[in-house]
Amino acid sequence: MEDVLTPPPQPELVGEKRKREETSLDASIEDAPATPASTGGAEDAAGSDVARHPMWKTSLCSYFRRRGAGAEECSHGESCRYAHTEEELRPRPDGTWDPTSDRAKKLRKVAAEAQEEAEEEVTVDEQSLDKCLVGLPRGWTADRLKPFLQDQASSTSAEFLLVLGFIGQCLSVEQLTNAVQILKKNPSGGKEIKIVDANRRSHQKAHDGALVSNTGTATENGSSPTTPAEETSVLESVSSSKKGARDAVTPLANMTYIDQLEHKKQSMSQILKKLTRNARKACPPAIPHPDWVFKSKEIGGLPCKFEGILESPVVNGYRNKCEFSVGYSLEGKKTVGFMLGNFREGVTAVEEPVNCPNVSEISCKYAQMFQDFLQSSSFPLWSRIDNSGFWRQLTVREGRCPTEAVVSQNAESQISEVMLIVQVCSTGVDEALIKEEFDKLSAILIQGAATCSPPLPLTTIVVQDHKGISNAAPTDCPLIPLLVPKGDQLDGTTEDKIRIHDHISNLKFSLSPTAFFQVNTLAAERLYTLAGDWANLNSDTLLFDVCCGTGTIGLTLAQHVGMVVGIEMNESAVSNACRNALVNGIKNCRFVCGKVRLIFTT
Repeated sequence: MEDVLTPPPQPELVGEKRKREETSLDASIEDAPATPASTGGAEDAAGSDVARHPMWKTSLCSYFRRRGAGAEECSHGESCRYAHTEEELRPRPDGTWDPTSDRAKKLRKVAAEAQEEAEEEVTVDEQSLDKCLVGLPRGWTADRLKPFLQDQASSTSAEFLLVLGFIGQCLSVEQLTNAVQILKKNPSGGKEIKIVDANRRSHQKAHDGALVSNTGTATENGSSPTTPAEETSVLESVSSSKKGARDAVTPLANMTYIDQLEHKKQSMSQILKKLTRNARKACPPAIPHPDWVFKSKEIGGLPCKFEGILESPVVNGYRNKCEFSVGYSLEGKKTVGFMLGNFREGVTAVEEPVNCPNVSEISCKYAQMFQDFLQSSSFPLWSRIDNSGFWRQLTVREGRCPTEAVVSQNAESQISEVMLIVQVCSTGVDEALIKEEFDKLSAILIQGAATCSPPLPLTTIVVQDHKGISNAAPTDCPLIPLLVPKGDQLDGTTEDKIRIHDHISNLKFSLSPTAFFQVNTLAAERLYTLAGDWANLNSDTLLFDVCCGTGTIGLTLAQHVGMVVGIEMNESAVSNACRNALVNGIKNCRFVCGKVRLIFTT
């Protein structure tokens, strides 16, 4: 909403504001040249010497903007220099209208729609016909797209399938244009399906394919082993200018830690100020602004007092969970690490986590072991462009010793347990071949951990079989244990057998593969303590831990309150929370599985 509306101010404030506005207008009148012609009746009534001025009635009166009142409600009456209705409003000398007027809003809307239509125009590049789809419903694959296109126009459908690479032939520009028109005329799910240029990397083209058949043999998709240098995308050139994964995932790493804190403080301050501005704009005309919006002027536009950024107790190697992508590097090598950018921007390259200060050395070593294994694996890597392949992601979760047992500030020395989660997509691959490959992987990881100096902790290895497009797998994804912790082989479900433990405030927390846990354990301890201090907890407090996860916040603060009720929709996390309460002997906590809005209304 463009109008900046405030509740009716005090009379003296109105006078002051109108005085400032009139002073501004008077100054502009003195500087502007005279206009020889009068513009009409309303202006003549106020005097020809003023009415002829180009700035006359080019802005809406503040009374009209706030209350919708006419000249009879304005203290200046008909002599007011400002317009009291939309009809009375005149264009400014430069041809623009008052930004708060309906005319200006309509013009901006029309301009925005025209710009949007211009951006949606699909142009066909005769030199490169690599295209991708935008606007398809979530979960659509080639099997669902083909029938849709066949229902629309059978002849052009086949042409369009060629664009997507389903049939390995070339298209003419005319065929591609016809396919685009079919999709434009048949929106799906309220969205227009469009073809846009796909920023496909040269190395991705070279390694695109190598799909595993049901016999386990690798099959090429017809792509050439090399691609001319001139076909390298602009985005690849931009990404290759980066030094590596360090610049992509830790862009502030080259600053000192003090400078990083100051940078984060300034960034957060700007976000909070934007919140205040947006709240002021979004407030409807009939509703007064909240008190905090008025008080924000006293603290520099902030919606509340900003305490700053708390330092982390441990700066390097603090992450207890690292999700490593699997893909090809800029040189075309199978790599386990971090992507150099956003896939939506056409970036698919993955580089090793070299010199990333937030990643522990233990996690880097396991990523290297998995990368070495992939070099000899016949199973293909997951392709984000074709949504096909087998190996998708490696997650390393670390559990730390109790705080009281920690002497060194080196985060790596605190790690006592490690869980490895290998994400795959088993679609179309023989189960016997999969089991054989998993046995090889498990043996290499176990041997690699034991032969390191000093030996690396390794508690459990689990495979997550995820068949979706995004690597963000649902919590009910099938889990296959490859290594089970000692003493957990007999009883319980699969998730009960594969878990590690971490500690916050000397409380022990049991973590399953899908359970949420703060990635910086020691910083989380400081955060929970501060939250408890600010909440002024006492023995009569009923504490609701909404979206409680494994119950870390509620269990940490349980000793300061009368009762804790944790609510979480992840059934596995609720199971972990109940187990954590039992292990730590905390009896004033109850955890409920379900959606918050449903639980509070029952």
